[in-house]
Amino acid sequence: MGTIMNNIVKNTTDINDEVIAGNMIGAAKSAADAYLAATLTSSTPELKAIYSASLTQIIGGHSALTELAVNREWVSPYSAPSEQLMNSFNKSKSTV
Repeated sequence: MGTIMNNIVKNTTDINDEVIAGNMIGAAKSAADAYLAATLTSSTPELKAIYSASLTQIIGGHSALTELAVNREWVSPYSAPSEQLMNSFNKSKSTV
């Protein structure tokens, strides 16, 4: 049954490096939010240090992924906001 489901997903899912990187950036943002909250609310200095170290690693990974997305021109952070919105809209139309 797993093989059938895998084939169905592969045939109906258009996944590429850009989609994977975008999902990883979103996941890193969520993880950074969680570790920041844990760092700020932890009760002991040892826990603060552990969470802070993890937060630093996640920020480094997020920075690397963002740099990759900019270098590959998957995102244009310096474009006008209206142009960024139009590009996102056009991408969404082409994947439907």
